[in-house]
Amino acid sequence: MQKVVKMGVVGLGRGRNVMSEILEESTVKLVSICDSNAEKREDAIKHFSKLGANDLQCYEDFDEMLKSDIDAVYIATDAIYHVPFVTKAMEAGKHVISEIPAVNSIEEAKQLKAVVAAHPELKYMCGENCCYWGNLQAWKTMYNDGKLGETVYAESEYFHSVADPKNFDEKKYPKDHWRSFNPAIKYLTHNLGPLLYIMNDRCVSVSCMVPDVKYNPYTSTENQNGIALFKTAKGAVIRIFICFGAYAGFGHNFRIIGTRGTLETDSTKYLLDAHSFARFSDIPSSRRDPIELNMTIESFGGGKGGHGGADKKMVLDFIKCIIDDTPPPIDVNLGIAMSLPGIIASESAQQGGALLEIPEI
Repeated sequence: MQKVVKMGVVGLGRGRNVMSEILEESTVKLVSICDSNAEKREDAIKHFSKLGANDLQCYEDFDEMLKSDIDAVYIATDAIYHVPFVTKAMEAGKHVISEIPAVNSIEEAKQLKAVVAAHPELKYMCGENCCYWGNLQAWKTMYNDGKLGETVYAESEYFHSVADPKNFDEKKYPKDHWRSFNPAIKYLTHNLGPLLYIMNDRCVSVSCMVPDVKYNPYTSTENQNGIALFKTAKGAVIRIFICFGAYAGFGHNFRIIGTRGTLETDSTKYLLDAHSFARFSDIPSSRRDPIELNMTIESFGGGKGGHGGADKKMVLDFIKCIIDDTPPPIDVNLGIAMSLPGIIASESAQQGGALLEIPEI
C-alpha cells in the first residue's frame, strides 16, 4: 500500500497558496491548518472547501495543531517564528519543511542545528523554492557533469520594487509587511541559495555596501538595497544585489563563470520567459556565439502553479524524502548556509562594508 503523509500547515498566507497545489496528490493529504489571524483562517476554510477539501481541522494555536493526527508540518509564518516553530514541531515528532530564511541569527542557527541533530528519525527541509526552477536545476546537472569546471565568479540580482513610488497600493504593501522593516540584503536566499545549491559551496566571508538613496515609500528601513561580495570555501567570489528601492521592475538574474564554461540567464526578458545562454570550452564556437538553452523556470515539470511550478515540486520532494527515507535535498546545513550570509552581510553594511567572517555552524 502506498504511504500517504498527513500534513499540517501554519501560516495561511503563503501556506494556503502552496498547500492548494498538492491537494490532488496521492502521496500527501492536508489534514490541519493553523493561523493566529481569524480572518485568514476563515478565508482559508472557504478557499480549501472550494477545492474539495472540506474536512480540514482548523486551529488558532500552533501547539494545539501539533496534537492533531499529522506526520509533517509546513511552516509558512513570518520569519521570526521559523526556528521556534521548527523546534516545537520536531519535539512533537513531526517532519518539517520550513520557509526561508531558515534562521535569523547565529544563535538561531545553532539552535536549529541542535534540534535537527536531536531528531535523526525526522526530516527537516529548508523551503527554498527557487532551487526548483527548471533552468537552475538544469544548471546543477551541467555543473555536476563538469561542464563549467571550477567556479571563478557567480552573481545574482533580485529586483522587486514598487513601479511608481507616488502611486503605490497600500493594501498590497502594508506598513507591517516584512519588506517595510527588514534590510533588503537579509532576503537573499532566493538568489544566493540556488548558486550554493548548484556549486555545492558555502560562503566564508562578506563585504556589503548599501546606497544612501531612498526610494520606496512603504519601507522604513534605510537599507532598501544591498550589494554584497562573498568569498566561498572553494575560492570563488559571489556578488548578490537585492533591490527593493529603485525603478528596476521585477526579476531574478543569475550567472556562473567557470574555468570550462559560463551560464547566464537572459536579463532582457521577463522572468517567466527568460532562456539561458552558455559558453563551453569543448564547443569553441560558443566563445563568440553563446548557445541559447531553450529552458525557463517552468521547464522540467514546472509551469502550473506558484513560482513557475517550483512550489509544488519543492513540497513533493519533501514528501518523497519522508516516504523513501532519504536525505532532504535542502537540508539543515544548506538551509543555514543560504540564510546566515545575509545576516552577516547586513552587519557588514552597518560597519561601512567591513569584511566579516561567516561562521560555519
